[in-house]
Amino acid sequence: MKNIIRWAGIGATATLAACAVPAEVNDVQKVLSARAEGGTAFTRSLFQEYQAYTRSQVQTEVEWVDAAGTARKALRVADGEAVAPDELTGRKVPATRIPELAAARGRLMTYLAGGAAERVPAAAAKAQVAFDCWLEQEAEGRPNGTCRTTFLTHEPMLKKPAPTAAGPVEAQRRYVVTFGLGSAELGPQSRQTLGEAAATQAQLRAPLVSVAGFTDAVGSVEQNLRLARHRADVVTAELVKLGVPPGLIAEDALGETNPQVPTGDNAVEPRNRRVEVTLAGNAWGIGGYGGYAYGDAGRGYYGHGWGGVYGYNGGHAVFFASGSSQLSAEAIERLKQVVAAEKTHHPKVVRVIGFTDRTGSVSTNVRLAHQRAEKVAAEIVRLGGTAPVIESRPGDSWGSSYDGHARRVEILFDY
Repeated sequence: MKNIIRWAGIGATATLAACAVPAEVNDVQKVLSARAEGGTAFTRSLFQEYQAYTRSQVQTEVEWVDAAGTARKALRVADGEAVAPDELTGRKVPATRIPELAAARGRLMTYLAGGAAERVPAAAAKAQVAFDCWLEQEAEGRPNGTCRTTFLTHEPMLKKPAPTAAGPVEAQRRYVVTFGLGSAELGPQSRQTLGEAAATQAQLRAPLVSVAGFTDAVGSVEQNLRLARHRADVVTAELVKLGVPPGLIAEDALGETNPQVPTGDNAVEPRNRRVEVTLAGNAWGIGGYGGYAYGDAGRGYYGHGWGGVYGYNGGHAVFFASGSSQLSAEAIERLKQVVAAEKTHHPKVVRVIGFTDRTGSVSTNVRLAHQRAEKVAAEIVRLGGTAPVIESRPGDSWGSSYDGHARRVEILFDY
């Protein structure tokens, strides 16, 4: 995981570093002027959290020695090293505080060993750095500080979602809609079928909706891939219109591959001109995409905070249909919650970051990611919020290349 960071060449303010040696100042400067690239979603997030914590230690607390230690952890992450949460033995913590801290670190290590870094990478990174910060605050005689709050607020998201008392319901339903020759237009029967699929998704709360477009063998491979994509886009748009959250939809286009009825080249076969919609995954009883509670709701000691429930039941992220930058009614409702949270917690900066999946060209995704972020920023302003800083990260997918959660805009509060 080498080269996770890109150096921007912007030095930190060295005049504040009177109590730090040159090597420590250099480490801090290097981390503060870097940008996370490469690696996994967790390592990128972990580097960014250590970077934010380093900045807080330098600019807010003017603690260059501690900042240098945090910066070195960020550099180790950048070099591909697995960096664990700090050990209690590394700081002089009052004996009365050790039991709670030891228990919290033990839980955190269990979550990380159980796949939290892969399942919820941003939250896992936030919790790890919050724990290190909590440990530092305790050693400085600040029990029950803000970093403890940040850790405990993010901890629920690291847990694997528990099923209801009746156990998880495995939602597995498959629906097929067909098309005319060379067409991507939905007929009355297809619309009825998609209505049934949307109703079942809502009933079972299936967390994954797979949409796969196909064609028959008439036409070139390239033409059929484009047509399959168009058909999948049309079906996705209809499902979103019917209430399926776009963040749950994973879309793919397979053209003339995997025919339902094998044929020769250029053969007309209506049953192969189709889109398959599959509902899959465990439908848990606690809501949303696993129902994770994620956010320090503005109480963060450093860096940025998320608020609310992350998934499609709320939270500071909105999701989009494939190839679209249009805000759904649900997304607008969530942005109203974002504006309300901003007015309550008064962040210094509001940032919106646009993302795409990896199904389009690089140029298309760059444009689409920026358009999505602009749409969200404009809506926040229209709703009475502060004009956000706009960023974009096209193609930065969390899951598969077609993961519906990749097609999103995140809204971050910087304190």
